[in-house]
Amino acid sequence: MTTIQTNTQTSRKAPRIAGGVVLLIVLLAIGIVPRIFRSEEARDVVRASTVLTPEVTVIHSRLGSPQSAVTLPGNLQPLYSASVFARTNGYVEKRLVDIGAHVKAGQTLAIIASPEVDQQLNQARADVLQASAAVEQMKAALEQAQANLDIARITRDRYAPLISKRAVTQQSLDEADEAFNARTADVSAAHANIDAAQASLKSRKANVDRLVQMQGFERVVAPFDGVITARNVERGDLVNNGSDNGATSLFSIAQSNILRVQIEVPQSDALSIKDGQEATLTVQERPGRRYVAKVTRTADSVDLAARTMLTEVQVDNSDGSLVPGMYGEMTFDVTASKPSVIIPSTALVIDKNGMHVVSVSADSRVHFIPVDIGQDQGSQVAISQGLHGGETLVSNPSDLLNEGQKVSIAQ
Repeated sequence: MTTIQTNTQTSRKAPRIAGGVVLLIVLLAIGIVPRIFRSEEARDVVRASTVLTPEVTVIHSRLGSPQSAVTLPGNLQPLYSASVFARTNGYVEKRLVDIGAHVKAGQTLAIIASPEVDQQLNQARADVLQASAAVEQMKAALEQAQANLDIARITRDRYAPLISKRAVTQQSLDEADEAFNARTADVSAAHANIDAAQASLKSRKANVDRLVQMQGFERVVAPFDGVITARNVERGDLVNNGSDNGATSLFSIAQSNILRVQIEVPQSDALSIKDGQEATLTVQERPGRRYVAKVTRTADSVDLAARTMLTEVQVDNSDGSLVPGMYGEMTFDVTASKPSVIIPSTALVIDKNGMHVVSVSADSRVHFIPVDIGQDQGSQVAISQGLHGGETLVSNPSDLLNEGQKVSIAQ
C-alpha cells in the first residue's frame, strides 16, 4: 500500500517539474534574445560610424620671407646735452634766458659780476708795466756795459804795442787786460739781467691773459645751439668756479634738432644691422606719422649678460615735433641668414614637455616636434628651429592627443 502511494505522488510531481523547467527557459529567452539583438545593432552602428578616432583640423607650415621687420623700443635723447657751470667766482648780475629758450652757440646766458677778478686784472696789468720798465732799464744797463767794454778794449789794444817800446809798464797792460775782462763780464751780466727781466715780463703778461680770460668767464655763454632745459640760478645768487664741492650748474642745455635713440638689438638680428642703414621711428603721440632714421653707430659686440648689441640711431627733428625723453619704437628691415618657418600661433603648444608642435604623418598618426621661436608676430609665429616648411600640423592641438595616436583629418 505504501509503495503504491509513493509511486502515485512521484508521478504527480514530474509534470510540475517539467513545466517549471519550460517556464524558466521561456523567461530566459525573453530576457536574452532582445539583448543579443541590441548588441548586434550597436556593433552595426560602431562599424558604420566614421568617427573611430579623434578628428583634427590641419594646416601646413610655410617658409617666411628672408626679409623681415624687427621692431624694438627705445628712448629719444638729445644729440648733445650739457650742464653749464660758472668758471669764475662772483654773483649773478644778469640772467638773460629761462627754461624753453632757444639759444645759439656763443649766446650770452647770464653775466656774473666778479670784482675780485677785475681788481686782480688791474694789478696784473700794472705789474706788466713795471716789468716792461725793468726790461728797458736792463737794456740801458747793457748799453752802458757795452760802452765800458769798448773803452776797455781800446785801452788794452793801445797798451799792447807800447809794451815792447817800454812806453808803458807791464802793470799798466795787466790792469788794462783786467779792466777788459771785467767789462766783458759786465756785458754778460747785463744780457742775463735782460733775459730775466723779459722772462718776468712774459710771466706777468701770461697772468694778465689768464685774468682776462677769467674776466671773459663773467659772460656765461651757450656751448652749442639748443634749448634751455633747466635754470638753477636767479639774479643775485652767489656762484663758485667749477663743478666741485657740490656746486650747482647754472643752466642745462640740450640740442634736440637731431635726436638719437639707443636700441638693444637681439643677437639673432645683430649681424643684420649696419652703419648707415635706414630705420623707421614711430611714437604713440604722433599717430600715423613715421620718421625716417639712420643707424649712426653700433657697439660692434654683443653684451654677454643681455645677449644684445647696443645700436644708436639718429632721427631728424628740425620741425620740433619730437621731444627728448619720449618713448618710441624703431623698426629695422633685417635679412635672415635662413628663412624661418611660419605657423599660426594656435599650432604652438607650451606645456610641461616644453615648446612643440603636433604634426600628422602620412599614416595619420600624430607626432610631437620640439621647436624654437624666432619671432612672435602675434597671430603668427616664426619658428627658427625644428621645422623645414611644408609640414602638416594640427592647427589647434588638444591636450588629449598622445604621441603616435591615430587621428582623422577633418575635410
